Amino acid sequence: MAGEAAFGCRLCTARRTGQALRAVRYLPRRQRVCLRHGRWLLDADADQPLEHLDLRLLPEVVAAQRRWPGVARRAVSAGVEPQQAFTLAHAVVARWWEQALYWEQEEVWPRRLHHLAGGNAGSRLEWWRIVGRDAAIFPEVTAVAQALLEPAMAEVAWRASGGMQPRARGADDAFCHRLGELVGRTWLGPELAADHGSPLND
Repeated sequence: MAGEAAFGCRLCTARRTGQALRAVRYLPRRQRVCLRHGRWLLDADADQPLEHLDLRLLPEVVAAQRRWPGVARRAVSAGVEPQQAFTLAHAVVARWWEQALYWEQEEVWPRRLHHLAGGNAGSRLEWWRIVGRDAAIFPEVTAVAQALLEPAMAEVAWRASGGMQPRARGADDAFCHRLGELVGRTWLGPELAADHGSPLND
């Protein structure tokens, strides 16, 4: 599948073969963390100077990777393909990532991005926002995928949208508030409710 080829972890390759060679593997974005070495494995792109991002200062990204198999099992139990659950959650959170530039209260992602950049993204902030996005948002993507698979959240979403009489989301939308809480941002609910173009509305 296009976009699913990633650089392999050189340390793992060396462990298996005795040589730290460049390797390319099929790795969907939901499986990009090398748990053994704490690395986010980047897309295998000829123009990409980096093969991985260091996650040693971002244990929440590694923890999200450890949680993902449980989310995948829940998806299968619900009759949903894990890739489908991930794709929707990723679309939702990637949209937030673009909007977060205007969220004054957002502190988590800037911190993560600077860690991924080796301490400070500096004058290359825009470049790092592209290269580091998937690693930076992975904990939220995992949390959103898990939330969207919970029957209780589906019930909240149904009621918040008006059930059999659909209505526009208001600032007090219970589903959006709950989603904000689940990603560690209690202030996010009104922002999500106001975003009528979100994949969540579909």
